[in-house]
Amino acid sequence: MADMGRNLLVIVSCLVCVSAAAQQGGVSATVQSGVKTQIATHDRFDKQCRPNRVEISVIAPPANGTVSTEPKDIVVKAQNRYGDTQPSQCVGKTVTGVAIFYQSKPGFVGTDSFRYRRSNPDDANDRFNMEILYRVTVQ
Repeated sequence: MADMGRNLLVIVSCLVCVSAAAQQGGVSATVQSGVKTQIATHDRFDKQCRPNRVEISVIAPPANGTVSTEPKDIVVKAQNRYGDTQPSQCVGKTVTGVAIFYQSKPGFVGTDSFRYRRSNPDDANDRFNMEILYRVTVQ
């Protein structure tokens, strides 16, 4: 049964790598002041390359800006951000995921941070359900 669950694991990828350490130490991005910037993407799909929903919930909003999400078409890479091999039948295919954007208040320069939760609404035990801390340097 565990092997069957493992075979059904959903694959997640992103533009900015997020690991288990990201839950503790965080991930960083550098952006321009006042400019809406994509800083991460998340996606899920099954072994038939059919996309599944990913939910993003902001837990702690940034003090000096805003976080937003938008649907995003994402091309599946050979390896996910954890170095796991993606299903070969899905590599190069496009799946729908979600992009995360940060935009600082106009004129703000400095550091900001926020925390969000990435979750699989259909599987509370998904190994990719996690909280992610972002530290943003605004220039």
